[in-house]
Amino acid sequence: MHWRFYLRYQLSFLIFLLSLLLNAQDQSIRLSVPGGTLEGSLRVSHPSDSSLVILVAGSGPTDRNGNQPQGGAATLQMLADSLEIHGVSTFRYDKRNIGQSTFDSIREEDLRFDSLVIDLGQWIAHYSTDGRFSKIVLAGHSEGALVATLAANRYSDVDGLITLAGAGRTADSLIMIQLERQPEFVRVAADSLFRQIREGQEAQSPPFLMALFRPSVQPYLRSWMMIHPAEEIAKVNVPVLVVQGGKDMQVFPEDADRLSGSSRHATLLSVEDMNHVLKAVSDQADNIASYSESERPLHPDLIPGVIHWLNQFNPE
Repeated sequence: MHWRFYLRYQLSFLIFLLSLLLNAQDQSIRLSVPGGTLEGSLRVSHPSDSSLVILVAGSGPTDRNGNQPQGGAATLQMLADSLEIHGVSTFRYDKRNIGQSTFDSIREEDLRFDSLVIDLGQWIAHYSTDGRFSKIVLAGHSEGALVATLAANRYSDVDGLITLAGAGRTADSLIMIQLERQPEFVRVAADSLFRQIREGQEAQSPPFLMALFRPSVQPYLRSWMMIHPAEEIAKVNVPVLVVQGGKDMQVFPEDADRLSGSSRHATLLSVEDMNHVLKAVSDQADNIASYSESERPLHPDLIPGVIHWLNQFNPE
């Protein structure tokens, strides 16, 4: 391991330990909304710069901490820990039917991408009347970057937007790129299924793609793949920070270029050896391992870049 990489890693680990020593307290917040209950964790920093960063989780059963049932990298938990050290308050929440957010009457086939945007809007409305916070900044990770982008366009109380490893192309286009290393018959089948779904048909998935294309999730997929991230971010009228890692195996530097190039309000923060879960990695094996290492700290260059951007913009 290169000595500079090692020093940066050690520094970030010391910051992580400091966050534990601070014994930060999360306050559990619950909202009753149509169809169910949303729950999240508020972390108020003391002293605070009066900004509140709302963290939005990525795709699948990802909870408020950035983990899934089988474990994870605790990316959102670490973001809250690290931002608190710099005087920034955060809120992170479980998506509907994930963790403690329960919607008993909602079936998977009823879910649409806009459902996630509406849920985020409930939290924005909740904190827009909280006198402790003068600014609300949305920070979405992976799929959550698009959720946050749509919310920044829809809700006037949003003062800033951060996309963390967000896609710059439609969901089907990105997934097809991610399947490039799969056998040709897998790619051909996936492309055909995407075309059928885009046309509004119910696609009949082969067993080897059923997890992605099961009938109950196809309405959600269609609602997601019809959204063009670069077009949506071009509509955002608040300061934007686009964050991208050079070792990301799921979203790529050209995605960040599309996003930042489409927004007249955007700043691009590129971190050379950071991966999709915002950790410093050295090679592919290390990259894969980091997805299940909740103790591995965030990349040491990430938080300073975010803090620098937060300190620069003053919403009108």
